[in-house]
Amino acid sequence: MNKHSLLKTSLLTLVLGLSSYAQASTDSATEKNKIISAGASVTQIINALDANDQVVAVDLTSKGLVDKSIPKVGYHRQLSAENLMSLSPTHLVGSNEMGPQSTLNLLEQSGVEVDIVNSGETVKDLLIRIDQIAKLTDHQDRAEKLKQKLNVQLDKINTATANIKTPKKVLFLMIHDGRPINIAGSNTTADSIITLAGAKNPAATSISNYKPISGEAIVTMQPDIILLSTRTASKIKNMQDLIAKMPLLAATPAATNNALLTIKSTALIGGLGLESVDEALKLNQAIYP
Repeated sequence: MNKHSLLKTSLLTLVLGLSSYAQASTDSATEKNKIISAGASVTQIINALDANDQVVAVDLTSKGLVDKSIPKVGYHRQLSAENLMSLSPTHLVGSNEMGPQSTLNLLEQSGVEVDIVNSGETVKDLLIRIDQIAKLTDHQDRAEKLKQKLNVQLDKINTATANIKTPKKVLFLMIHDGRPINIAGSNTTADSIITLAGAKNPAATSISNYKPISGEAIVTMQPDIILLSTRTASKIKNMQDLIAKMPLLAATPAATNNALLTIKSTALIGGLGLESVDEALKLNQAIYP
């Protein structure tokens, strides 16, 4: 074999070798993440970034956001280390609601990366969370498009609420069987949704987070509208059902006008999320037609 032929053969071998290496690197990059997504707000962002091929399991709050074939690992606050480890994940991603801490510690000790993303209640927090998950999934380019889409929604809400002179008073009630009725105060996703929608949450001035509330206290706030989650609304289907549970509500404008609305339960989990903004826009359109 002459030098010219030998050089061609060597170059061909090098090109094929580099091609094989590049393909292997691409495959490795694609396969490197095996994510368990714990929390609807996280799963919503993963889906919006088109990174759901990296998801190997989700928690129960995300079950309606993924294919039925994706394993479900329980409630995001009550995760089992044994169940999670059986799926050989590389990452567990969730909000600060994810737990218990003992499970998170066991996963970290086993080499699983536990990522607690920003879980705040503001639009700024949501934008930070998008960037965090985009970096984790290596989808930063799609994050910019997603944030642009989000800004269009926010501009639409801001335009719709710009000329509201007297905001509607809206209360969000959390109702579970066997427990006191709780109301959403400040520092809650429900409060953020109400505010984004151009309404006022009268509970936010005196209550932080979710706190038990009496019928008398609600009457003093004189809400124009009562909000329930879709989970609660599956049992309390109308204003009459709600008044039966808390009779004093009959003395509110909300009861007089039969103003009972719902927002998706999954929009309330893990901080202000993409679905929370969707629900704020819908709420705005419902209360200011």
